[in-house]
Amino acid sequence: MEANVQKLIEWLEARKDTTLVIEKQELEDLDTVHFKLETVDYRNAEDVIDDYLDSAVILRGTGSTLNADGELVPLPQPGYELAVSGLQLHEVSEAKVDLQTSRAKYSLAVS
Repeated sequence: MEANVQKLIEWLEARKDTTLVIEKQELEDLDTVHFKLETVDYRNAEDVIDDYLDSAVILRGTGSTLNADGELVPLPQPGYELAVSGLQLHEVSEAKVDLQTSRAKYSLAVS
């Protein structure tokens, strides 16, 4: 496992049972998710049969997202997936981590 991925997992593990605010910037789209983190898993792309699945850090828990009207709507599944291909950590502090992958920029902050 890549060192940046391990560092991200360790940061997340230390924040189990807290609520994170996850902001994802992908192209012109900004998504905000409030997520109660219960556990953290890792999926290695080499261990899956489906070629379209990348390596990912998988957050397990419950969450909600802001819709276009500014209302919190529950996530459809009890998890949130961070594809970690090309992962770069930009800022890591006690309360926040900023990162970028080959697909998007993320900011994860303790709520």
